[in-house]
Amino acid sequence: MARRKKSAEKIRNEVLIVIYAMILIMLVIIAWNQLGIVGRILNGLVLVFFGKFPFIVYILVVLISVYLIFKRKLPWFSLKTLVGMVLGLLTVLLYLATPEDVTITGFVVFTDFLKLLSEVFNMEVSANGGLIGAFMFGLISTMVSRSGTFVVLITLVIISAYLLIEPAVLVSIKNKIGVKIPVSKPEEMPMPSTRTMSDAVADQKPKKTIFINSDEVIAVPKSAPKSEHKMIEEVKTSSAATISGITNYSLPSMSLLDEVTIKKGSSANTTASVIKGKRLIEILGQFGINATLVGTHIGPAVTKFEVRPESNVKISKIAAIQDNIKMELQAKDIRIEAPIPGRNAVGVEVPNVEMTPVRLVELLNSIPSDKVNKKLLFILGKDLMGRPVYGELDKMPHLLVAGATGSGKSVCINSIITTLLMRTTPDEVKLLLVDPKKVEFTNFTQIPHLIGPVISDAAEASRALKVIVMMMENRYEVFSKVGVRNITAYNEMVLAKPGEHLALMPWVVVIIDELADLMVVAGKDVEASIQRITQLARAAGIHLIVATQRPSVDVITGIIKSNIPSRIAFAVSSGVDSRTILDHIGAERLLGYGDMLYIPIGEPASIRIQGVFVSDDEVKRVAEAASAQGKPRYDDAFIRLEGVDKNEGFVNANEDPLFEEVKEYVISTQKASTSSLQRRFALGYNRAARMIDALEEQGVIGPSQGSRPRDVYVKKED
Repeated sequence: MARRKKSAEKIRNEVLIVIYAMILIMLVIIAWNQLGIVGRILNGLVLVFFGKFPFIVYILVVLISVYLIFKRKLPWFSLKTLVGMVLGLLTVLLYLATPEDVTITGFVVFTDFLKLLSEVFNMEVSANGGLIGAFMFGLISTMVSRSGTFVVLITLVIISAYLLIEPAVLVSIKNKIGVKIPVSKPEEMPMPSTRTMSDAVADQKPKKTIFINSDEVIAVPKSAPKSEHKMIEEVKTSSAATISGITNYSLPSMSLLDEVTIKKGSSANTTASVIKGKRLIEILGQFGINATLVGTHIGPAVTKFEVRPESNVKISKIAAIQDNIKMELQAKDIRIEAPIPGRNAVGVEVPNVEMTPVRLVELLNSIPSDKVNKKLLFILGKDLMGRPVYGELDKMPHLLVAGATGSGKSVCINSIITTLLMRTTPDEVKLLLVDPKKVEFTNFTQIPHLIGPVISDAAEASRALKVIVMMMENRYEVFSKVGVRNITAYNEMVLAKPGEHLALMPWVVVIIDELADLMVVAGKDVEASIQRITQLARAAGIHLIVATQRPSVDVITGIIKSNIPSRIAFAVSSGVDSRTILDHIGAERLLGYGDMLYIPIGEPASIRIQGVFVSDDEVKRVAEAASAQGKPRYDDAFIRLEGVDKNEGFVNANEDPLFEEVKEYVISTQKASTSSLQRRFALGYNRAARMIDALEEQGVIGPSQGSRPRDVYVKKED
């Protein structure tokens, strides 16, 4: 019923948006053609405020209205773009308001405009830059003189252009200028600085090499041992991570998340807690348990009563009458914590009369100052005291999430991903998403944080985990060569020694939405890969989040559970499932409304948390904001995974996802070289070279001519 009501409300809002957009278009037509009194008034107001080019305002309003009609929502612009647009408009108005007479300066222009306001309104005199432009000219020319006004004008033009032009365009301009600079080596020589992880693996581990996008079967000979000097040089030229290719990335705005009015202590919950607290003591007394109520804590969804029994009372007696207490309090379910760790009391958790949702925007805005700079921090929710609970993947270092269908597991995973998108750039954190159900991660398929495509095939997921193991081993080899112990020390060394030309390594978070599907297809391989990753990947900056809705022993095996110390249990159907996840019962007593039991690494007991709620619309808006700033740049090793099991992976280059885009780029620029593809698309040398060979086979480009550039046979007009 609630879902149907929400759907009807959404349809009603969309209808209103379309109606408003149509009204705006109608008003623009009336104003532009000055139809009647209303048209003349509207056109006059636009002239007064925005100067002698009112059609610019009309066109903008029409474009926004058309967008509203087709998209049913306001167009989203980043803060940088909005500032650039506003500055551009103000610059035009300032230029139009500048008088031709060089002797006129100061607020004379503004006062004269006010005197001629009625004439401007009736189109009897030119509006120039309008009221806004006249005021700006008066203010700026008074402060910095007329000559200084032109300096300000030129500066505003440069700033607005810089803010509005996409970084990719600037990079393209830079590359075009750079082509004219002569180089001392042939253009077909490799550029090691843009090599990806898979290329480094190909050089350093010949027995486990994965060949990506090969046109033919190529035998790779066993490489000879390398000298220490050469190994250090390889570390300097290997990126060891996928480069995002995005400059000036802006984090999504907090305004994309839904605001919520937080209820500070519901009166209904407060009244009910007093009544239930007294009734709880009475019930215990009826069963011969003398106790006193020493504390009441009202949380978002549950109230926790702290009860202190007399010293001669066995704690097990309270747990034994749990169902009786539930019946007498008329509660859906209760949970007894006997005793509370570190306290001389027993906890009785009872559902609230009114539930208060925990929203993501509230907790993101209240992150403690000592945790603000932690990139792998994510939001879990609030505990029974109403305090925010945060998780840190680098400390966990891996996480198991399990619970029955509809208990909140998917919302938890979405909130973790959304938090990472809100707080990190694609160069800081990379994501590998495994979605066997094919519907959970549809919003995240185009985010630039992806290290590879979202994987929906269970067999490919097993191979992807093997690639992650190879990446981990490769990173450890890099650490060994440069003399550091973990990713944090490595990145600090890179920043401290810019002259070494070492590349920063991003953290990699692997999220598996449904482990059960993987265990059915390749249980032993998946278990072995998870064991290998969880045992060693922490120092390499690789972290694993595993989720399942089937918490049975054949899915969450002893090996997996022993290697993932941090666990979250949502509501489950039985105490056996709770023991499988947490090693103790309790999760079967949860409400199933997003509440969870959380055991962080090193803690002796679980913590009850009301999980943070993030809606599908919020997730979609954040994902779209991230996707709008650039496409994902996949690591070569994750493009095709069919040959991983046999250390193969021979794929035609023209089947590469980027091949058509590369082809269009070569035709549009009329330039074809391996190095240019490496720079433009952040590819490894092997992948770029295979694409050049494929273009030659298709007749798009000519053969290599040594140091001379290749001929491009297909022209733009074709």
